Amino acid sequence: MAIIIQRNSEFTDILLSNLLQKHNERTREGNLVHVSDILPTSCIRRQYYGRKFPDMAPLNHESVHHFVRGEASEFVITQLAGLGVSQAELNMDGIIAHPDIMDNNLVVELKDTVNGRRLDFSDTTFKSYLRQLLYYLTITGIEKGIISIRYNIKELKWLRRDAEGNDYFIRPANAKNVGIESWQVILPKDDIARELLKNEMVRRKNLFVKALEENDASILPRLPEYMRNYKCKWCEFYNKCMNEDVETKSAKEMANEKDLLEIDGLVSIKQEDD
Repeated sequence: MAIIIQRNSEFTDILLSNLLQKHNERTREGNLVHVSDILPTSCIRRQYYGRKFPDMAPLNHESVHHFVRGEASEFVITQLAGLGVSQAELNMDGIIAHPDIMDNNLVVELKDTVNGRRLDFSDTTFKSYLRQLLYYLTITGIEKGIISIRYNIKELKWLRRDAEGNDYFIRPANAKNVGIESWQVILPKDDIARELLKNEMVRRKNLFVKALEENDASILPRLPEYMRNYKCKWCEFYNKCMNEDVETKSAKEMANEKDLLEIDGLVSIKQEDD
């Protein structure tokens, strides 16, 4: 009798089916607005299309992989941190928030990435993480937050892109290893940034709800031009957004507004630990 080894697609299908069910439980419906729907560094139009046309962006193997990796990482790190409450639901002016970890004095946002770059304030992805945490701090009234980023691969640096669209990377001899990097963020209770952030959130929430209620994507801003090359071209809703639905003048103006985080003196960056 020989040892028999063969692929088993049945078990894989069971896993994918259960993951799909779990994923769908988190699918957002109706006009409830979550913090992640209205982040300026994310695409508010994509969030709209995801609600209105979910069949245009079905769950695929890559999405499942990212979902599982994120869920597993968040679960493990939350347990190890031993801090506060996990995934508490908050509500401010109709905006729903679920901080990863929160207690009376601290909000922690956990991120998991396979990006080869090491992120800092100059990167739009990091700014998205930061904005999400700042929204949580504004909603809760808490002053101190932590962004904790788990890197799953050693550092890579982009080299070039050829005529066929293939990207080439190099791994430096002194490449940073896999691991966790955490950033502390302080938003004082009396800082004017709190009011600016609150106004931004409410404005974007009201616009998002109006678009949902009126079935009108045109009032929502597309991403700024400089972000489109590396974000828009892979989007399932690209043709609908760029070629079918127009963009109002006010939406275009909103897309080109100066980012709050770019206002002189509003943010102070310290690269090293105190």
